[in-house]
Amino acid sequence: MSEEQKVAIIACAGMDKSLGSVARACAFKVVEELRSEGSVLVCIPPLVAGVKPHSEWIKEYPIITIDGCSERCATKIVARIGGKIRGRVFIPQSVQKHGLKPKASADIGPEGEELAEKIADETALLVDKILRK
Repeated sequence: MSEEQKVAIIACAGMDKSLGSVARACAFKVVEELRSEGSVLVCIPPLVAGVKPHSEWIKEYPIITIDGCSERCATKIVARIGGKIRGRVFIPQSVQKHGLKPKASADIGPEGEELAEKIADETALLVDKILRK
């Protein structure tokens, strides 16, 4: 495991929900493009199953959860496991803020892509704040 400090990004796993798809698109953009050096993607299924390195990252790094609906599963799972949540993103709130609505779970469409981009930019700033960059 790297000695470098990172932020763990944990996104909604709602595969049948358009806002869950936006949450995952946002998480991938942050981890793969915007803050690839300062973040790591933690997937919910291996986390719940206790699979390494996901179960180690949740203990080692501060966490940003990205929830796609009012169930807030990502936040609840991390809280139950005892992870240190330092930032939270709630996609329905972002839909209202930006006035963009995804098309469907399988294809979020142009508005969903734009929404994911905007939320990813905001999430990247949260990563910076947590890492104090």
